[in-house]
Amino acid sequence: MRIEMVRRAAVIISMLFFVTLTMAFRAPAWDGLSESSENFVLFYHREDAKIALNLLAAAEREYHRVTSTIGFRPASDIQIYLASDPREFRLLTLGEIPEWGIGAALPLRGRIVLISPRHSQGRYDLYQVLVHELSHVVLGLALGDARAPRWLDEGMAMFISHEWKMGQSILVARALLFDSLIPLDEIETLNSFSKGKAQLAYAESFLAVAFIADRYGEVGLHLLVEELARNGDLDLAMRASLGLSQREFHMIWRDYVTARFNWASTLSHPLVLWLLMLSLFIAAFFIKRKHTRKIMERWKMEEASLGELSGLEERDRRWSAP
Repeated sequence: MRIEMVRRAAVIISMLFFVTLTMAFRAPAWDGLSESSENFVLFYHREDAKIALNLLAAAEREYHRVTSTIGFRPASDIQIYLASDPREFRLLTLGEIPEWGIGAALPLRGRIVLISPRHSQGRYDLYQVLVHELSHVVLGLALGDARAPRWLDEGMAMFISHEWKMGQSILVARALLFDSLIPLDEIETLNSFSKGKAQLAYAESFLAVAFIADRYGEVGLHLLVEELARNGDLDLAMRASLGLSQREFHMIWRDYVTARFNWASTLSHPLVLWLLMLSLFIAAFFIKRKHTRKIMERWKMEEASLGELSGLEERDRRWSAP
């Protein structure tokens, strides 16, 4: 009897879990408008119609580049929700994204959620965020049940959306200078990082994917994604696709970063900066001195010319006297 009760309870729990899972993956009810294209379905509100149509066109323009870089084309349309405000954004993302979030990807649902620029708290590049989140979705769908390490997931999205600024170069150079690069496997806990450390983690993730693309081309990225989807183990996937273990990859990647930013690291050294400042001060001193000397010489020439003119004027007055 007890065994039978346990079985019934297990069946009920399984059914409840299935229903809950189905509800979670179901598209949310939408009281706005929608527009379809070849690869997307866009949901928006009437007041965002112009933004939405431009966004849908941009998504189609970038779709081929994103899918070809990752090496996977989704079988079904990707949904894009353009939330009108932060409240709706949190609702569409199931409360999983911080309030300051402006874009989110739910790969297993094939869904991208963005906040309309009309209601966001700050200015941002809507199309760059779209490509970033689209990359997350395509990579997630390509991997299926497997999971990408955080550095690969974020690095791929940043690499494809061209998110690199001078400030990130300075961050990496400073990390090299003080030997504080974050090991790639530690980026897994990125959500617990301080803002500065998180920015460095994102920059390193970009550089990890850039290294694979530079050394192995897009084919290397494709093979890595395929092998990771096949067996779900990063070390095995790297050995099969890149011919490197994780440890070897991390070591070679660090050498790549050092070589790429060594000049910036050198210029960031306090002694070098002090010498540069001293050199600039000395150069400025001599330039000022040379400029002052030219001014003095010009004054002397002007005084001499005035003296000659004064003598002529005196002679003219004598000649003209009665």
